[in-house]
Amino acid sequence: MASLRVGQKYDGETYPYLSPRLVALTVTDATGTRPYRGNEGDRPAIGTVAGAPGMTVLTYVSRPSRLIYKDWETFLKYTTNEGLTDAVERHLADGLPRTGFREDYQRHAKALVQVGPVDPAERESARGLDLEIVSLGNPFDPATEMLKVRLMRFGAPAPDVQIAIFRKGGGSGEATVEKLRTDGDGYAKIALQDGMDHLLNAVVMDRSSIDGIDWESDWASLTFSRPASAE
Repeated sequence: MASLRVGQKYDGETYPYLSPRLVALTVTDATGTRPYRGNEGDRPAIGTVAGAPGMTVLTYVSRPSRLIYKDWETFLKYTTNEGLTDAVERHLADGLPRTGFREDYQRHAKALVQVGPVDPAERESARGLDLEIVSLGNPFDPATEMLKVRLMRFGAPAPDVQIAIFRKGGGSGEATVEKLRTDGDGYAKIALQDGMDHLLNAVVMDRSSIDGIDWESDWASLTFSRPASAE
């Protein structure tokens, strides 16, 4: 069972399965990739039977949504929080207004789920999303303390992009946040913590070529739950 959630710091609103809101929803395991189709309004949004033991990847791509900025401070806070370091400078250089401008955004979410015994050598593979965080190791392997990931943009490495790591669990109600940036080849190393849920998030924003839209952004996320220590 899996829920679709939108929010911040591992706290957000849960959404039902609504096909008009999604572009793709798939399940990938050792048997291959299959589309998932639920009943409209299902909560949780996803309920399926594992096709095979091992690592299962749930992939969700939303339809684009539109945001109108009513005040400049909201844009400043957003770009600072997501590490979009040059967005404000470019916005002003292009002569865009400080209020009433528009952004289209799209979500590209993946969740890793372990079914049965862990194979330390098992890996996920890139799903071909417009923006995607790819795990290059197995986060379910207790011996893996640092997880190497790669951020991909349209199938190519995405350098110098912020990845925010949210961790929650271990009896704490608050999520901790760590931020780092990908290197010149799109790689980053993430410290894993036993018994914690992990959420990795990255945002890339570009000027839009669509008439009446000023910015386009893609949001990538990767979630998984790290098993508790056996000790």
